[in-house]
Amino acid sequence: MDNIKESTAIELDNVYFTYPDKHEVLKGVTCSIKQGEKVALIGANGAGKSTLMSHLNGVQMATSGHIKIAGYEIQKSNLNQIRRQIGIVFQDPDDQLFSPTVFDDVAFGPLNLGLPKEKIEARVNEALSVVGLEGFENRSSFHLSFGERKRLALATVLSYQPDILVFDEPSTNMDPMNRRKLIKWLQASEKTILLCTHDLDIALDVCHRCLVLADGKIVADGPSKDILYNRTLLESNNLELPLALMTHELLHDTLHAESMDEGHREVIGNFLHAHRHVHGPDQHEHVHIHAHPHDHDHLHEHVHEEHFHDLKHDSDDHTHDHDTVPHSHDDEKKETKTE
Repeated sequence: MDNIKESTAIELDNVYFTYPDKHEVLKGVTCSIKQGEKVALIGANGAGKSTLMSHLNGVQMATSGHIKIAGYEIQKSNLNQIRRQIGIVFQDPDDQLFSPTVFDDVAFGPLNLGLPKEKIEARVNEALSVVGLEGFENRSSFHLSFGERKRLALATVLSYQPDILVFDEPSTNMDPMNRRKLIKWLQASEKTILLCTHDLDIALDVCHRCLVLADGKIVADGPSKDILYNRTLLESNNLELPLALMTHELLHDTLHAESMDEGHREVIGNFLHAHRHVHGPDQHEHVHIHAHPHDHDHLHEHVHEEHFHDLKHDSDDHTHDHDTVPHSHDDEKKETKTE
């Protein structure tokens, strides 16, 4: 595989695209993604996400503007080189499965790279191991379940080891367990990743940056915690808050509903508690809902990293403000410690 020429993995400069029927889909898209970044491209149906994605490996060619992948400008003359740098996993796995067996599908990419037989077998085994399909080598791809075919489609891309991965709705029709496995793999991966998705929860879990595409234009670009917590921005572009944050809001509203009697409020307030956590040097945020027996033992494991509580209890002796409060949950100590 060719070495990446520079630190920018994907670069679009004033890209326009119009179909032969004169329908303009992309209208001056400009953005760049650095090596190793994990970015979500979100937008409502018809925003142009799939069309933009199809430009990244030359399936569609821009009407005007420039697109570079790993420093190489996309042209018809260098598409083979481009496609060694970037792998696209389509929403429908049957769009990229066509061989008689699982092994043959996964081996197709390495075979076209001209690798020796031993290397191809090693690549196939590694890719199938990553997606949890070890032992499936001799099975027919089309006799697998949809979720298994979805994972197989990912393996067909991983086997030729591109530096950049683009996913079109990666979690669609996945069962919860395999969705969680995919999220963990994406979080651990060191590759450049672009997720084109309606699933804003997977975007919140995996990506530190979001691009919002609306009517063929990038209308917002920023940290995921700013984009995905912004109800006004999302709803103005026909999107909703991630489910985790909607649950967080619902719990908060329930606890503070005027119609709730104090007895029920105290019960719910004592046993349900929503935490919005901030972890690590990049200040990645996510929401947990914990069950608590008070006073103030926690049922979850010790938390050694800094986080903050985004809800407050109504009881006089147990309040949290909305600022970051470093504290511990030591079972031997009954009160929250602040530094």
